[in-house]
Order: sequence, then C-alpha cells, then structure tokens
Amino acid sequence: MNWSRLLRVVTVLTALSGLVHLLAPERLLTTAEWGYDRILAVEFQPRENATRRVRLLGLLALAVAVAVERLRRRIVADTTDTAASVVDETD
Repeated sequence: MNWSRLLRVVTVLTALSGLVHLLAPERLLTTAEWGYDRILAVEFQPRENATRRVRLLGLLALAVAVAVERLRRRIVADTTDTAASVVDETD
C-alpha cells in the first residue's frame, strides 16, 4: 500500500471539507435539515450559534489536514533517507 498517496488523498479531502464548513455553513445546515427530513424522517432544528460551530469544525478540519500533510512529508523523507542509506551501504 502506498501510504504517501493515501495520506495525500486524506489531506486533500479533509482540507476541502474544512473549506466548505468555513465558507458555506448555512448551506451545510440546510442540507443536513433536508437529509434529516427526507432520509431519517426526523425534524432537524439547528440551535443558536450553529453556524459558528460549523465554522469551528471547518477550522479543526483544516488543522487536521495540516497535521496529516506533515506526517506524510515525514514518512516520505524517512523512506527516502532509508533508501539512500541502503544504496550507500551496498556501494
């Protein structure tokens, strides 16, 4: 399994999710209301400051994306260093 590629996908999807939460919280709440009503047949009523909490989730998602990208870069660097040392030892 290519961990670098998987972590890259996770980073991009998490960052996109964070941006959507930051830029369109009202749209997300409306979509959730529609989904609860149509799919779950449950009444959905966002409480006070729901938009602010959705934006906070977006900020947290962006922070997670940054952390995952740093982890991915560390894994790539460690893999590259290990491969280079193996080549040096065989020469």
